[in-house]
Amino acid sequence: MTGKTINVRINGKDKRINPDLTAEQLLTQLNINKKLVAVALNGVVIRRKDLNEVHIVASDEIEIVRAVGGG
Repeated sequence: MTGKTINVRINGKDKRINPDLTAEQLLTQLNINKKLVAVALNGVVIRRKDLNEVHIVASDEIEIVRAVGGG
């Protein structure tokens, strides 16, 4: 990452990312398939169809949870 970045918290860990990313772009940067996870932004779950509409800003708290099968 070059130039200006913002600080966010992803799954409890501070991370610096490029500004002006959507939630979908963030998942792409992290090499995460959006079809395999649920994403919450500041405690609110984002519908998968809305991931490209929701923009990440400084100090946001993002939780990315993978579905796990089993019994």
